[in-house]
Amino acid sequence: MLFNSIQFALFFAVVLIVFYVLPPRVRVWWILLASLFFYCYKSPDEPVGEQSYYLFAAILVTWITAVVIDLIPAQGKLKILRGILLAEGLIADFGMLIYFKYTKFFIELINPRIVDNGGQAISTDFNLLMPLGISFFIFTSTGYLIDVYRCKYHAEKNPLYVALFTSFFPCIMSGPIERGDHLIPQLKKLHKVKVIDVNRMSSGLFLIIWGLFAKMVIADRIAMIVDNVYGHYYNYGSVELIFASICYSIQIYCDFMSYSTIALGCAKMMGIEVFDNFNAPYLSLSVKEFWRRWHISLSSWLRDYVYFPLGGSRCSKIRKHLNVLITFLVSGFWHGAGINFIIWGGMHGVVQMIDDVTSPLRKKINDITHAKTDSFGYKFGKGLLTFAFVDIAWVYFRITDFHLANEIVRRMFMRPDLWVLFNDGIYELGLDRKEFNILFIAVLVLIVMDIAKKDKDKSVGDIMIAQPWWFRWAVIISLFFAVLTFGIYGPAFDPAGFIYLNF
Repeated sequence: MLFNSIQFALFFAVVLIVFYVLPPRVRVWWILLASLFFYCYKSPDEPVGEQSYYLFAAILVTWITAVVIDLIPAQGKLKILRGILLAEGLIADFGMLIYFKYTKFFIELINPRIVDNGGQAISTDFNLLMPLGISFFIFTSTGYLIDVYRCKYHAEKNPLYVALFTSFFPCIMSGPIERGDHLIPQLKKLHKVKVIDVNRMSSGLFLIIWGLFAKMVIADRIAMIVDNVYGHYYNYGSVELIFASICYSIQIYCDFMSYSTIALGCAKMMGIEVFDNFNAPYLSLSVKEFWRRWHISLSSWLRDYVYFPLGGSRCSKIRKHLNVLITFLVSGFWHGAGINFIIWGGMHGVVQMIDDVTSPLRKKINDITHAKTDSFGYKFGKGLLTFAFVDIAWVYFRITDFHLANEIVRRMFMRPDLWVLFNDGIYELGLDRKEFNILFIAVLVLIVMDIAKKDKDKSVGDIMIAQPWWFRWAVIISLFFAVLTFGIYGPAFDPAGFIYLNF
């Protein structure tokens, strides 16, 4: 059930109405039931698949393991039992993730063809049906187990709250990846949520509509340029390929940000605050800053459960750089079972290592040249270089074939065709002049929103609450009609789903 579908609109309307009509003490049961229905729903004529059972298994493993770990003293002779139980819980959870997401990758990496007893080669070209959202609910579950093991907070003994924490429908498919000490206390206070809260409801509604605008007006429209140019890259030169790569950067941002924003809005309308996953990442002045603003819940998860356990920065410089590289290789591998994702993650890790090593030298050069590091021009240059790197790295994320990605990047710099900028060739890349102008205006709106978000360091929902009521509702209504009028609809455009649903 996609966030940009009529089915979800009807589903959420029913969930919200019943949520506020039911007796307050029953709300948590209702949201759990709605979350499980949301996860298990496919279509009216298609039964629930066995993949749903793995979510239930993860919930059960997480609840039982955490409760037992919490019963064992953190100090003394029995401490080792806590570690054994944690290891078993992590193996059970990550075992499911590895089996469904990486089995084929590992088999083909070792040997793309297996020889049977008769000497005949058997192809390993098979696909396991991966449970929806498994990367997200497994990271949610394992983070909770590790926190309980570290005595950050006590395990929740009521399985109801652990089940809802793991399966909460706005977050389960594509995040944000929540933490136990952030979400569970809110779930336990659902009975205290006010029925009428104009600011909360209008903020949540704005977030939902803003997410739909980013997805249906920008991401799905710009995808037609990306698919066309990358699909026929051999017909295009540098300008078209650079433009397509910039378009993909915008597409993946709007696509993923839109899902997280809609999730944020849905949760807020039920009185729940979930993590805001994005904070104007393309306005970053370094790759390190980019990762503090992009997919924030994943970045912080990797920092807390991978980077810090490896030693973080409290070790030798060489070890620190190795920790950074390992963390980003894990990030790349989390995104997908493919060499291209590992290369993409490695690129981000290596650039951060280079940035750290050259920092003293760059500081000396700035001192010698009296560079005005606080000036707009200096920051604009750093931001442009950061975006250029992120943009090129996205090519390796988008193109699964490493050699093909290399060829596209090569053609971006070796096939100059500046005349395209002056002969209206830009309007032949997948969008006509009218559709291109709509996209251009929509991207300008996106830039304004991101500038405001970075300046205020708040979610766009909170920024909107601070505005006069008439301005707030004027923006909501304008965006709503923009989605209805300019949103991409119909099978011809194939707005099938969100990119991160594949991960």
